[in-house]
Amino acid sequence: MHPESEFYQISGYRAHSNGWFKEYDDRPTTKELISMKTKLFRPGGRNTPVELVLGILPSGASYLLITSEQMHEFTHKHRLGVRREPWRANDFLSLSPIYFNDVEELSAKIATYKQRARNQNRRDLEKPLDNSQANRGYVGMGPDVVHYRAYFEQQRMLYRLLKRELEPGKVGLAPPPWLGGVRVVSLVIGQWTVDNRRRDERLNDPRLVDVGWTDALFPPFFEQLTGSPVHLELKSPVKMINPGSKDPYFSEIIEDDQAGLYQRLRNLLSHDANTSGIPLIVLVHDEDMARSVLSRAGIALEQWSPGLSNLLPLAPVTRKSRHKVEEAMPSPAVLPGPCIVDMQKLVKAVMQTNPGHTVPHSAKVLHMQTETKTCAGDDSLLQLHMWTSMAQGLAIDEQHKQRSSHHPNIAQVLAPPQAQANADADPNDDDPNDMPPGPLPTVEDDFSDDDDW
Repeated sequence: MHPESEFYQISGYRAHSNGWFKEYDDRPTTKELISMKTKLFRPGGRNTPVELVLGILPSGASYLLITSEQMHEFTHKHRLGVRREPWRANDFLSLSPIYFNDVEELSAKIATYKQRARNQNRRDLEKPLDNSQANRGYVGMGPDVVHYRAYFEQQRMLYRLLKRELEPGKVGLAPPPWLGGVRVVSLVIGQWTVDNRRRDERLNDPRLVDVGWTDALFPPFFEQLTGSPVHLELKSPVKMINPGSKDPYFSEIIEDDQAGLYQRLRNLLSHDANTSGIPLIVLVHDEDMARSVLSRAGIALEQWSPGLSNLLPLAPVTRKSRHKVEEAMPSPAVLPGPCIVDMQKLVKAVMQTNPGHTVPHSAKVLHMQTETKTCAGDDSLLQLHMWTSMAQGLAIDEQHKQRSSHHPNIAQVLAPPQAQANADADPNDDDPNDMPPGPLPTVEDDFSDDDDW
């Protein structure tokens, strides 16, 4: 499947579906979309959810989309017209799958794009803008604003590509050469929490207590959810201990001075993606601090990119093909440099509030656990669990609602066996990794040319 380069908007401000079936009434469109049973709409099978596309602009505004192939099939079936030019794939920072089981779920999503009535007295003076519940906080923010909602959705796209649950072309991607796996290093830098210096001073001269990391290969980690975290305690003339810290339980414990730490970081992150064919993603909690420490360790960061945009380049528009991209995609032979993913930005994007200042605090903000004691090594494994939980979950707005209503009664995601509160209880009852991630169909390896099953 060639990458889709054009997408059509369902419902909302200046939607392509406006006027279908019934003016100012999305219910018939909703019903007919859910009734579609073909592979284009249900790639996992007739009884799996409908798969549409969620596009997020640089401002953070989102739109519910269908591909040009879905559009052609749907409008041909119902003899509908299209009044406007399509969205281009590269209008968006992210294109990710979103799933709907029934009319109620799709109706609830579409309702968030409903336009509010404008004040008649100001109608002639105001520029028309998207004032829907979904987008009124993001429109009009200017072209230079990069919102991390798209950054969040990139993680969901990556997860489904690695699990082979998503056809790359459907979300504007050429088939990536790295679908066999990606290397993910979860790095946690334990700062001295009682350091009261200004932020710029702490970035210029970090005072570290411990550093932890877990090195994992995905997708195998999705199945095992285990790793071999390392907890390094810094030697220093003055022993610094963070209040609220805990002893490592899952981690190998080592002790080294600053020079030894820097050498270990250089060894850990020495990675040639183009030789191995496996790209590197580094998870951190506070990207600015991580860059400061890694730079001081002598690691060249010029080719490190924030987020996953370089790993997931969306289709440009070509002159040769209106609907498909054939020759203008970047060469898949050259993999990008390391991608650095800031967990604080992901947590803030999905929870719409400030993240925690440590990994366990952010896990609490995510409603995954209540424990906030820190240990850099164990926290690096926890950070991988947090990332996996967000990546496998629902689309960002639906995941926000789901997490906000979830109140865990467990202390720790990675609690040692003796810390479990009730030995008679089912340990899966409150496991945050069992929060329903939403329906995930599996893409078949070979589709026939027929539209129907």
